[in-house]
Amino acid sequence: MPGFILTDAGNVLTTFKPRATVVREILAGFGATISDQSLADIFGSNGCAISEEGHYHNLDVGRLTVLGIWEELMIRYKFTPFQENCSYPLFFSLWCRHLQPIETVVKLYERLQKYFPILMVSNGDAQGVRHLVCHLKGAYGLDFAEVFISGEQGFKKPELLARVVAHLLEKDIRLADCVFIDDIEVYVAAAKKHGIEGICFDATRQDASVLERQLGKLGFTAR
Repeated sequence: MPGFILTDAGNVLTTFKPRATVVREILAGFGATISDQSLADIFGSNGCAISEEGHYHNLDVGRLTVLGIWEELMIRYKFTPFQENCSYPLFFSLWCRHLQPIETVVKLYERLQKYFPILMVSNGDAQGVRHLVCHLKGAYGLDFAEVFISGEQGFKKPELLARVVAHLLEKDIRLADCVFIDDIEVYVAAAKKHGIEGICFDATRQDASVLERQLGKLGFTAR
């Protein structure tokens, strides 16, 4: 019998941008620019490109926070319109705007949650993803049974999946009765190694009906 649905957030439930791009766009709103090197210094990129997940490792394991990014930018942009006008609450609200719900998938999950507990398993900064979780519950009624965020847990997928597996086993949930949905194939493969069914799905490229059919084949249907 189908059990839990485990889902990623970015590119599955929401749109998603590289966070360096988000910072660049926020600064542009105040007439400021920033170099790739400065962004790499702020994020501690370890040589990874802005488009690569590794660029944000420190942020995604909690070593860096959104507040910390804002504080660093306040230092770098002294006596500019950004420092004078961009309070942290404003910065954070602009930061979160890149995580826009993909309503077709959100509504699918809203129907499915009546029959199957849904867990979020996300690589991301703790503050941004928590903001998203609260927004999805308040605006759409999507209520996750549990939320696992790498920025809170201190490590990312695929290692984060081991924490999720332990949680499921503590609840006597059969891993073979669960499904994991992510837009990155390597994470789907990692879930399969744990004995969890996996679906690779990118809502920015595929229609929600594709995901609904794949879930239906595994017995996850909104009856």
